Amino acid sequence: MSQIAVRLTEGELRLLDSAVAAGAFRSRAEAVRAGIRLLEEQLREVRVGDSYRAAYTATPLTVEETRVLDAAAGLAGDALS
Repeated sequence: MSQIAVRLTEGELRLLDSAVAAGAFRSRAEAVRAGIRLLEEQLREVRVGDSYRAAYTATPLTVEETRVLDAAAGLAGDALS
């Protein structure tokens, strides 16, 4: 495992230390690694979204497909109400 030096603002360090003190993480390092995993997940979601956007731009939905999706969204909205 590699080790790096990181500069944090006083506010960032207080947040990090309070998360450790609250028991959310065993150490500062564990908290930082968890943050990096979240960043990785967000970047993956952006890449997937970009892929979907590119695919739908290349082959737009038909009018019928749009109607089906709108109807499904309406049903999902009713189920959540």
